[in-house]
This record gives sequence, C-alpha cells and structure tokens, in this order.
Amino acid sequence: MTRTSFPWSRLGFAALVIVSLGLGWWGLALDTSHQPGRTWYDVVYHDLQLFVMGADPASGGGPLSWQLQVARFLAPATAVYALFEAARALFTGEIRRFKDRRARGHAIVVGETDAADTVTAALEAAGHRVLRTPDAAGLGGVGLTGATVLYACGDDTAEATANVLTVAEAENAVRRAGSGPDRLYAHVSDPELGVALQARHLSCAEPGVDFFTLDVIAAQALAAREVRRMVDGPGRPVARTRVAVVGSGEFAKALVVGLAREWELAGDGARLTVDLIADDAEAVAGALRARWSPVAEKIELRAAAALGAGVPGVPDVVYVCHASDGTSLRVALTATKLWHGGPGSLVLLLDGLAGLTSAFGTEASRVLDNLDGRLRTVTMRDLLADVERAEARAHADMYERIARSVHHVYLRNQLERGVGWGEVPAMVRWEDLPEDLRASNRGWVVGLPERLARMGATIAPRDGAAEVVFEGAELDKLAEAEHELWESVRVAQGWRSGPVRDDTARVHPMIGMPWSELPEANREKDRDVVRLLPEILAEFGLEVVRYEEGRVLEAAVDA
Repeated sequence: MTRTSFPWSRLGFAALVIVSLGLGWWGLALDTSHQPGRTWYDVVYHDLQLFVMGADPASGGGPLSWQLQVARFLAPATAVYALFEAARALFTGEIRRFKDRRARGHAIVVGETDAADTVTAALEAAGHRVLRTPDAAGLGGVGLTGATVLYACGDDTAEATANVLTVAEAENAVRRAGSGPDRLYAHVSDPELGVALQARHLSCAEPGVDFFTLDVIAAQALAAREVRRMVDGPGRPVARTRVAVVGSGEFAKALVVGLAREWELAGDGARLTVDLIADDAEAVAGALRARWSPVAEKIELRAAAALGAGVPGVPDVVYVCHASDGTSLRVALTATKLWHGGPGSLVLLLDGLAGLTSAFGTEASRVLDNLDGRLRTVTMRDLLADVERAEARAHADMYERIARSVHHVYLRNQLERGVGWGEVPAMVRWEDLPEDLRASNRGWVVGLPERLARMGATIAPRDGAAEVVFEGAELDKLAEAEHELWESVRVAQGWRSGPVRDDTARVHPMIGMPWSELPEANREKDRDVVRLLPEILAEFGLEVVRYEEGRVLEAAVDA
C-alpha cells in the first residue's frame, strides 16, 4: 500500500478519540476517587461527556489532574473536528455541483458509454478538464454556458438520432443563454446516417455542430502512426511494404483507407501490399476499391478468407481488428501463423477490453506473454490521445479533416509534377504547415457550398450514381472562384501584392491579378482542385450532386 492511498486522516482521528478517552478516564478516576458512591460506570459516563463539554467533575474548574486537563480540551476539539468532517461530507457534493454549474473553459461529455469514456480519457490525457452528465437533462449542472466544447456520446443503438437531439437541445440552450460551447459534436454509430449528417453540415458552411464516428477517427490516427513507423519520414527508405488487416468491420475498412492515403505521400514510389483477411474480404475489398481511389491506385489490396489462403508469405505487420474484441484477442493468441514477424509486428486493437493492454506490458508487470515483443496492443483512447491539441477537443472537426485532405491532394499533385518536399513553404505535411496556410485550406472548405451553389450543385452522400464532372467553361468558372477565394483569405491574413513573393513580409505577386492574367501553371493548380473535388469528397463518403441542371448552361453562357 502506498503512502498516498493509506487513510492517515482516519487513523489520526481514531488515535485522537482513543487518547481523549484514555486520558479522560485516567483523570476522572484520579479526581473523583474521593466521592462517596462513585462507580466505574460514573467514570465512563463522565468520560463520554467530555466530548460535549458536559462532564460535571471537569466543568467547575479548580485543581484537576493534568490528565483531565488535557482530556477536557482534547475531547471537545476532537468532537468539533468530527462535526466539521461530517458537514464537509454532507455538503461536498452540493459544493461541487455549485462549482460545476459555474465552471468555465472545460469540456462536457454526455453519456455513459464506451465512446463517452474514450473521448473523456483522450481529453483528460491532453490536460483538459472534463465534466460528465448521463443525459441532456443534466447539461445545466455541468456548466454548459461556460464550456468550450460538448461531445454527445450517449447510447444511440436503440435511437439513432439520440446524440443528434442532445446536440440540438444544447445548441438551443446556448443560443438562449448567449454563451456556451462553440463546438458541439454528436457521435453517430450508424455510418450511413453519419455521412448524411456530415453532408448537410458541410453544406451549411457554419462551423459549430459536427458529427463523428470513433472507429474512423481512431483508424486514421493508427494509419498515420503506422506509416511513420514503416517509412520514418518522407523520402526516406521504406522499411516495410506488406501488411495484413484481419477483420472487415468499420475500423478495419477505415484502417485500409487510412493506410492507402498515408502511403500515397510517404511511400516514395514503393508499393504497399495490404492483405484483407475476413470471411467477406472479397466483397469488402471490392467496395473499398470502388469507393476510394487511393485504395484502387496507390496500394495493392488482396482479399483472403484466412491468412495464407491465396496470399502466401509473411506480412511485415498484422493488424487484428475484428468488430468483437473477444474475437480479436482469440485470433491474436491462437493463430500461430501471425507470430512469425519481427518485434512489434502483431498489432492488437482492444477497445472494450482496454484494461487488458497492461497485461501485455513491461517485463515487471506483464501477466500474459507478448510473444517476445512481437505483440503490440492499442486502444481507441490511445489513438485519440496520440494527437496533441491545445484546445479542448478530442478530434478534428469536419472542416479540419477536409482541409487536411485538400492539402493532401495538393502535395500529391506537386510531387507528381516534380516539386520536392520543402521547396516551397506549402510542401510539408499538414502537421508542419504554417497556420496561415492551414487557415487558407479551411477557408476553402467553408466557402465550398457557396461556390457549388453557383453551378446549381450541393453535397450529398455517395449513392453509386455517375460522378459530376466539371469541364470547359464551367471548370474555369469554378477555378476562377478558387483564385478569388484564395486571394480573399490571403488579404484577410495581411498579405499584399508585390513583384516578388516574400512569405516573411507576406507579399505575393498573384494577389490582385485577374484570373485571365494568371500564368497557366497557376490556373491549372486551381483547376486541379476543382477536378479533384469529387475525389476529395469521396474520401468522406460524399459527392457533388446537381439540383438545377439548367444552372450549368447559364454558367457556361455567363463565362
């Protein structure tokens, strides 16, 4: 037992009571020995009265033994301390609730689910204060008006819109109060509903309410971490080129997509082979190739019902991520074919069984064998906490994620054109991108609905229909709008026109230059963003749809 966990205060209080009783009994026995008819019952009774300052032999003062002198002060003091502790225990909950109602700068997590626990752990790991409430009815008691962010992570298995309604109620309360969190997130377990809600949120161009799925966010974080381990930075030698993903749930699918997207920039020409191992692997792999261009073009995705069935050889890394933690654990501990890689080659996702990760820990605390260092365990809490955030958020919102994707497309296109890493300020990973350039990408996302509206189009979930293609005069009109948006964001950041680009002085020759006078290479950059808009949105399960076909002809005529 550690010193901090030992109940020293309780032990000290018990010692004071015993000392007070002992000295009182001793002193009373000495000072009342001359009283006729006194019994030991009287001594015990008066001894107990010392705690309420009512013992007759000690009340009158006068010459008393030192034992009784000490006891008649120590016993009441002990009683007062006991009353203080009782009052504190009685009112601690009320005081805490009072402070919570008036708290500021904290995060609120609604719900009593694994998702709520995961988000809470990630926020607390980043050093943020988190207040919890089981449902929307308790929002007033956790300082809603002083919070900076709210996560609704209740159980939405029975009612898919439960968390959406919680966020809507919180938003109404914030609007009425005139203060409160400027970001409200609803966890949506149903992927199709989540994509539909994200499409409408993106079409509103109003940051605030957003929708997320933990499986997707965690898988993306794991993919980014793992590709860094494989490649160890852009342009460096590739150490591993074959991995296997065991499972076909939402996390497994998101991991395949995440690996493909990260490898697209970091692979340095090498091709990554991904073996998808599951009973329905063929169908899942086909759907992933059809939906995500990086999966179809940047990696070799092979499907098999079992490891070794049609995909010979040993993968460099195996990720075991079945929808059921129990199934994942059983596979990792019984499928001996997975044990033939090097250190850290077997990655086991444990979410609901997160407590088991310590069982595969260091030599001093390990309960289960980690296969001589081959087995690594990860949890969603670890993956969310893997990203440091200064503000109280557990994940990037929709605008941030799409802005990151826009920059991803820019990097890929520039690399294909022969532009090297670091040759211009924007040729760095998103994590190293200057804040003004990040803001420029975010501005692109926020302004997207208005630009699409000019063409009679909006954003919706992908439904398998033919993708909208922008070309000709329509393409140029949208590309010109891209240039106008870029210019407005730069001017708002303090940039000005000048003959030579100077990032330190915030001078750029393209500011104030009409579209028709831009160099063709610059106009082509803007066209690239428009051409690749369907691909950018497809990475989030979204697409461009037209709702006014006649607007296309009108745009072409205006051009």
